Amino acid sequence: MFVGRVVGTVWATKKIKNLDNLRFLVIHPLNLRKEPSTDVVVAADVLGAGVGESVLCAYGRAARTAVGNDDQSIECAVVGIIDSIDVESEAVRASQIAGLVGHDHDAMSGATEEQT
Repeated sequence: MFVGRVVGTVWATKKIKNLDNLRFLVIHPLNLRKEPSTDVVVAADVLGAGVGESVLCAYGRAARTAVGNDDQSIECAVVGIIDSIDVESEAVRASQIAGLVGHDHDAMSGATEEQT
């Protein structure tokens, strides 16, 4: 699993039959320092996550199980919409995680030079 931020949607009018009725999102994975990575992942979404939200994603069989079909032609799925994350006893709200893309992570978490 990984944590990421929804940065867009994928629209495909032509696709294989077992992908019908699935919504796809573009997810920007985040690392432990709550910074975005340089890659994006396309994930199936059955929860209704929106752009700007922080999400929990699963790969492989866990992703297919999450959408309800082990034979589904997907590799990644949104399995949760994140409210907050607690890392090293410091609660981080989902809105802070979403705001970190393009911002300094220390400023967003409230850390100062002495704290880091």
